[in-house]
Amino acid sequence: MSKPTFLRVASRPKWIGALLLALAVAAMFAGFAQWQFDRTVRYVPKTPANQTLVSLRDLAKTSSPFLAPQADRLVSVEATPMPDQCYLIANRIQLDGQGGSKTGFWLARPATTADGKLVTLALGWFAKEEQSRAECEKISNSAEITALQTFRGIYEPSEEPRASDGIKFETLSVEQMINQPGLPETVDAYAGFVIVQKPHTLGESIVIGNNPGQTEFNWLTAFYAAEWTLFAGFAIFLWSRLVRDEVIRQIGKGRIE
Repeated sequence: MSKPTFLRVASRPKWIGALLLALAVAAMFAGFAQWQFDRTVRYVPKTPANQTLVSLRDLAKTSSPFLAPQADRLVSVEATPMPDQCYLIANRIQLDGQGGSKTGFWLARPATTADGKLVTLALGWFAKEEQSRAECEKISNSAEITALQTFRGIYEPSEEPRASDGIKFETLSVEQMINQPGLPETVDAYAGFVIVQKPHTLGESIVIGNNPGQTEFNWLTAFYAAEWTLFAGFAIFLWSRLVRDEVIRQIGKGRIE
């Protein structure tokens, strides 16, 4: 004969049945938690770009923040590339039109519009740094005055600034580029840059894919998922607590089995 123990009491048919019921309830709560969790993180595809050509001057204002509806818009802008300013943007993915891609360099230049504003243009893609750097140095050392041209391309937001050696940049940051030597200290610039599609005379024409959507996290459904998970755990805890109380009760009565 021995004192009642948790295992002895829990193995009785009555408490085995209670355990099965608690497991069923916990499984139901876990299902609710999973359902809420599946709704917590979701991918929201980006709205397809509006390919109706619009003047950049009508779409965006200089010295103003870049607005989400402006992204991926097809724009036209009349501008003159600054003759002594040319930069490389590294790690640029170029689509090959057959489902593949390759990595290389963009050649980017600041340009002034007809009304004296500054806009950053990504003018072409190069496979090799040597090629793009040679073209950039050629432009920077040229005394030729370029004429006002009409550029058509995709308007995109500025990227986060990163390391630069003065010519090669890791990202295309408008803020970083307009602060390079040779540019006016005070400039009235567009917050985004234009990936030129036409005309393109430098390297390959830049080919980019549609911008991806974004992942949204819903804190409310995350809270509900956590709540249902706690309920599931509580169902098992409640069963164990009832069994423990039964053990204490039987010990208190001095029952020996």
